[in-house]
Amino acid sequence: MLREINIYSERKDFTKKYNLSNLFAEFACQATFSDFYEICQLFEFATTYYKNKGIKQWDKGYDLEKISHNILKGEAFVIRNESGVLLCTFSVAKFLPDYYPHSLTTDDNIWLIKSFCTNLRQNKLIGRKVIPQIIKTALHRQISQIYIDCVMDNPTLESYYQRYGFTRIAIVQHPIYNQNMAIMILNL
Repeated sequence: MLREINIYSERKDFTKKYNLSNLFAEFACQATFSDFYEICQLFEFATTYYKNKGIKQWDKGYDLEKISHNILKGEAFVIRNESGVLLCTFSVAKFLPDYYPHSLTTDDNIWLIKSFCTNLRQNKLIGRKVIPQIIKTALHRQISQIYIDCVMDNPTLESYYQRYGFTRIAIVQHPIYNQNMAIMILNL
């Protein structure tokens, strides 16, 4: 269980003020702009890590403006260990991006997991703990579907999401990264 990791938060007062911030309070804090630099470093390291392994995950670098936008909208969350080390970041949105097929469900009972990145320097396998916690929170919030996407050049990541019940429903071209993306869904 994720609760075994002591999560460090110096923003308890901040997280009480905003509705989204308490969404994952059991295991994550809403990201603020003070987290921006560290989040960017996490993505930059992951980009290099995947490139060195021959995987074209964020091959052209990650869209740092997107991270800023996610923080501004209150959709970004961070998980830290007891020492304050950033272990993971993710964002959850209620709307699908424009490049998703328009035929997909867009009602109020969906979530989109985006900008999911773990600290690859820490061998904590945090992703294996975070995805189930997001799903658990979605069930408690009566969310009916969760969408996620991943680049087709990383079949290991797609298999990883499939272990949690996600199913590929479409392949689309990402407008910024110019890569094929597998769109996946989890029906709850």
